[in-house]
Amino acid sequence: MRLVLSLFALSVVAYSAPDFTGSWKVNVAKSNFGAMPSPDKYTRVIEHKEPTVKIEESQSSERGEWTGIINLKTDGTETSSEIRGNALKSVSRWDGEVLSILNDRLSLSADKQTLTLQRKIDTPNGVLEQSVVFERQDSTVK
Repeated sequence: MRLVLSLFALSVVAYSAPDFTGSWKVNVAKSNFGAMPSPDKYTRVIEHKEPTVKIEESQSSERGEWTGIINLKTDGTETSSEIRGNALKSVSRWDGEVLSILNDRLSLSADKQTLTLQRKIDTPNGVLEQSVVFERQDSTVK
């Protein structure tokens, strides 16, 4: 009985959700934007205090500039955000160490220096898949 409880305690201690907190800048060379043009600038500042994630996003490209704030709850609670003047409702949940948000999957590298966004976008021409790689811009590593 003591061994079972010890193993259970170790499994609880061993798993904790990745902390996405930090300032992130896209690495265009390591990213794949599919048929979409690569952005000139794409940054994210993330505040992550489980289960709340706040993403301040800034992006510019040949299509213009925009900023937005995305509010998430990792416990499956529906949240509301506004992106480019459009209301967005989303539900996010942990799938192991990957945060699933609608058609997006967000993950952190083992060294906590790379944040990867895997995205699927439904278009009239089919599904567009993107892999957006961000590199840490601050020294805040948790």
